[in-house]
Amino acid sequence: IHYDKDYAIANGLPGIIVHGALKGAWLGQFVVDFIGLEGNLRKLSCQYRGMDLPNDTISCKGKVTNKYVKEGEHYIECEIWVENSKGEKTTPGTSIATLPSRGQTSP
Repeated sequence: IHYDKDYAIANGLPGIIVHGALKGAWLGQFVVDFIGLEGNLRKLSCQYRGMDLPNDTISCKGKVTNKYVKEGEHYIECEIWVENSKGEKTTPGTSIATLPSRGQTSP
């Protein structure tokens, strides 16, 4: 269903679909790009709730849902998702990362 158009169509799909693991990888890259080199991704999870088709516009989006300090580390929790051109969240997920505090310098 991800590589063979005829097989995908024979299984009731409109054609090949974007692989879920690829969408998960995009979300991981999205978060890592957001937190930058000084950040540390601690947890990433997503669920495959909808199919995305090649040649559709697919976007990774997110929002910070919580910020806190635990054992001296500064954490952010985010809601993240892959969204299709219709605005549907096809791959929702969450992430947790640590960031240096403002004014903190690298070792």
